[in-house]
Amino acid sequence: MRLFALVFALSLIACKSKDAADPQTWIPKLEDRDPKVRVQAVQQLRKLKAKQAAPRIAALLKDPLVKEEAALALEDLGGPEQVDALLDAVDTTVGAGSDTAARAANRTNARIAEALGNIGDARAGPALLRLARSGDDNVRLAAVEALGNVKSKDAVPELSHIVDDPTAPPLLIKRAVVALGQIGDTAGIPALAHALVIERQGVSFLSDSSFALFLMGPSAVEPLMKIAQDQDPAYLAWAKENNRAPAGTYAKTALVLGDLEDQRAVPVLLAKLKYVDPDPNRETSRLLSNLVRMFAANALGRMRATQAAAAVQALVSTANAQDEDVTTFAAEALVWIGDRAQARELMKKAQSGLLKLRLTIAQSAALFGEPVLGKDILNLAMRESKGSQQTCVRQLAELTMPVGDPRQACDLLATQFGELSKPFEAATDSPCWLPKLQDPDPVVRARAAYELGRAGAQDAVPGLAKAVADEQLLIRTAATRALDWLTAVPAARPALKGIVPQLAEQLAQEQGKGQYVKANEELRRLHVKLTRL
Repeated sequence: MRLFALVFALSLIACKSKDAADPQTWIPKLEDRDPKVRVQAVQQLRKLKAKQAAPRIAALLKDPLVKEEAALALEDLGGPEQVDALLDAVDTTVGAGSDTAARAANRTNARIAEALGNIGDARAGPALLRLARSGDDNVRLAAVEALGNVKSKDAVPELSHIVDDPTAPPLLIKRAVVALGQIGDTAGIPALAHALVIERQGVSFLSDSSFALFLMGPSAVEPLMKIAQDQDPAYLAWAKENNRAPAGTYAKTALVLGDLEDQRAVPVLLAKLKYVDPDPNRETSRLLSNLVRMFAANALGRMRATQAAAAVQALVSTANAQDEDVTTFAAEALVWIGDRAQARELMKKAQSGLLKLRLTIAQSAALFGEPVLGKDILNLAMRESKGSQQTCVRQLAELTMPVGDPRQACDLLATQFGELSKPFEAATDSPCWLPKLQDPDPVVRARAAYELGRAGAQDAVPGLAKAVADEQLLIRTAATRALDWLTAVPAARPALKGIVPQLAEQLAQEQGKGQYVKANEELRRLHVKLTRL
């Protein structure tokens, strides 16, 4: 008898467990007389992702005791059929009060805005625009984000106003910038151009505004070129009124023009390679001049503008530590441009100067130089090994590299250059770059990625997609650029489309990881580009 009772009890537990996971258990409870039961039913249906319950949940938006919970559930469960019910549920009378009723009404309005944004139906535009002017910050944040999701062109003036409002909270400005990019209307370009160079409460919007302009595509090229050439009177007046330095404008418009990779911008960017800032302070002028030049060089490298190679090479110098950034950017740009004659020039410059800069440009040469340059790097390493102990210790100190035994300093220094011979050695067997994506040496792996991209190797897509997740930023950058170059190869496009989910998953998993922020900015642009193939 006790055995029967035990079996019966276990069967009841099993049934209860099964029923709790069945939406049909909860849907009838949406009409229960007890509001607590109705709330619990809504919550459970949301957890179960029971979209079939959305119509019944939408009906509860008229129930003041369940309204907020119903709006929250419709963020996940709602579809176009629930838009009208959500719009009817918006409370247009509530202010920014602190009493319980006002707080609840504003929370519900924010939930409704989020639900409408997730559904993405354009019919929600006018209501969301009204909510974007709410006195409650959370409602405004939700509404502004939703306006981007529904791509409401009518919202562009309001969103632009938010960007230019010096009293707007930084998070609200950020969401307005993102929304303008999602909407994609050219009327939003002036505000996005402002966002490139403004800060609010110490917060920069460069990352979001440059990406928003990238999403605009070719329509952003002409306006940005005019701004970069001081041919936009409205922007000039705004910059003067807001005390924006020309160097910041030139550098950041160059950044976006490089992202857009439109050849019309090449002459504009070439001119910026020779920019000299008029600041009367010599050091400040040098700093700002280099800022503009390095971003222009970077942009020309992205565009693989071979006509710019010599001008970019002219920026490379090993003489002064103040030129480290511009030299690094220019040397990297030369790798992307791929004119192998420039690698020979880089090796000549690597013979003397500051050690850190010499190693930087020697590594760049190793990423695209002809195999014969391997002898040059080995000769350079040999020469360093015969240097004076005092000189070698001093140079290694520049790299903050510890030297246990000063007698070994010159050999250690020589090794820094000698290791760079490996990519040149690999280049002697250039038809076999694909296996070299697995090479133990990171510079060899990076060169393999670049060479596969330059060669248009469609069969390299899976290997390159794996390489964009490499722990070494050098390899990530090379693989991302190579995949970008392969978008121009029609035969590679099916494979490129196939890696879109993989890249999306990587971006999601690595969000917020500081060490990959810069590399993943590039990866995010590549992801968009591949989705548009």
